[in-house]
Amino acid sequence: SIMHPSRRYSETSILTKKSDVYSFGVVLFELMCGRTSIFGTSEQHFHIVEWATSKIVRGDIESIVDPRIKGQHKRNSMWKVVDVALACTARRSTERPNMSIILKDLNEAMEMETGYQ
Repeated sequence: SIMHPSRRYSETSILTKKSDVYSFGVVLFELMCGRTSIFGTSEQHFHIVEWATSKIVRGDIESIVDPRIKGQHKRNSMWKVVDVALACTARRSTERPNMSIILKDLNEAMEMETGYQ
């Protein structure tokens, strides 16, 4: 079984650029969804990456978008941010992008959203 990335750090106490990228992806999900990284009820807890991914793989990003920004974003730019967050939180650290790629992709999402280049 694959160890959850945040558990890997808690057991080894070793931070890497790739664990920073994972954390950045979690923050992107928190911003998009308007939720904390762990949420739920006293009986059931969800990790935001697993919760959002389960909906995204079905093509459903509207249900993860923070209700406060629904209808105020362009679908293509939101998908771009979702793609970045998914790449950042890839299970295998070797599959995660470096920050220069992330910045380029987020700039592209901003251009899609605003129409500015």
